[in-house]
Amino acid sequence: MGLCQPSADVPFSCGACCGLFNLELKPDQFRTLLKERTKNFKESVDFSKPYTMAEFRKVREEAEKNYVKKDPLTYNCPFLGMLTEEINGVSQEIKVRSRIGCMIHPVYTGDPRSQNYSFYGASICQAYDCRNKERNFADEWEKVFSEFADDSFSYSSLSSDYRTIDLIEGYLTEKGIPSSEWFTNSKEIILKILKIKFDQNISLWNTSFELDMESPPPISWTERLAKWLGLESDDPRL
Repeated sequence: MGLCQPSADVPFSCGACCGLFNLELKPDQFRTLLKERTKNFKESVDFSKPYTMAEFRKVREEAEKNYVKKDPLTYNCPFLGMLTEEINGVSQEIKVRSRIGCMIHPVYTGDPRSQNYSFYGASICQAYDCRNKERNFADEWEKVFSEFADDSFSYSSLSSDYRTIDLIEGYLTEKGIPSSEWFTNSKEIILKILKIKFDQNISLWNTSFELDMESPPPISWTERLAKWLGLESDDPRL
């Protein structure tokens, strides 16, 4: 599924399009919220009784109605939680991989329409593609993000931020570095830029499906990247 739910050897996943970062919460509070949702879900939802999914949504929306939102029009789906996996036929919480995702996805419920119990419904949930999900070099980016990230929250912040990725790719191209070397010989450059992004608190917790659209200024990729990161264009780190 691309950057959203990457290959099995990547320990994290992305939940940004479920409205995760629209809540004014700190990382520890995000973790607590998703653990609460997951616990409530396991205790109350029975896939053989579909109405329990509707009841869970109603209960969680009531429990979370007073959380401060960055954008009142962006929905925060309560079905986003900690994922589970089958180990020797027994369902266990993923601890080492610490992935997050949709708890009523058809892969778990066996019902292709189960996401109709969410606010957006199955057609939107399954058809939506963010600009990073299936972009060129998605496999390489997911490996870089998983190496840099500490958890699924920082991974989500990276994998949903298409503007930073566009700027990095444009910058590397402008420097004459072939794409075949971006994730090998030049990987340290990418990691250095991502560190600046986090140190400068640049677009860490995106509040909607995509960042605001804007026309690129008539300047070089290096200048664009420096401006985005709050640096001077001649900063020695670039």
